[in-house]
Amino acid sequence: MLAGVTTARRLCPYCTEYAALKLMAEKVMRIVGALDPHEVAMWRARLLHLCHFSLVGLFSIIQATCDLDPITGDDAEFCRGGLHVVYPGIGDVSCKHIPLCQNFTHDLINVWGPPVVTFPNAQEGHDLLCGKSLKGRIITEYNGPSPPVNTGYHRYEISLYLQPPGSSPSLLSSESEFRGNFDPDAFALRNNLGKPVATTEFKAKNPIQKSL
Repeated sequence: MLAGVTTARRLCPYCTEYAALKLMAEKVMRIVGALDPHEVAMWRARLLHLCHFSLVGLFSIIQATCDLDPITGDDAEFCRGGLHVVYPGIGDVSCKHIPLCQNFTHDLINVWGPPVVTFPNAQEGHDLLCGKSLKGRIITEYNGPSPPVNTGYHRYEISLYLQPPGSSPSLLSSESEFRGNFDPDAFALRNNLGKPVATTEFKAKNPIQKSL
């Protein structure tokens, strides 16, 4: 329970829901000794629920004047499984277009680091439930979006795979040298990952676009 409370507080320091989250956490800590396992799980689920929606709520005022339009049509079919991708200055960009306002695309390319990724269907206790830093071997460092000038919107895909026990996925040297050489289907096949359990995407374009 303490881990869940700490995570929520770290991720949501300015949320309007934080006061409610704090009161709930204090209540949990006062009565946790008297709860049966089912009740503990119920309170934990409520804390995680508040944590995720507080992340999104942080950005509601900005988005009211600078909307993130949803991805539609055939491209939207790639968004499945419930992945959430949250950047600190804009909120959840999963299955959305990042607009050319509020310096969003400039910061995406030049300022922001890796997004917070959450997966609500992760197993209980897994870091993906509330966006904690994942543990494990990193095979390549985060390389943020870098759409070229005057080329319109580019797709940026996020796929979540279930790693088989004992496996050790790796990149080919050509994939490590240039991400344009990376083929996600070939990577999954070569490392016996099967089909992704969840996928999503967002679209962004360079703030420098030729006026038509």
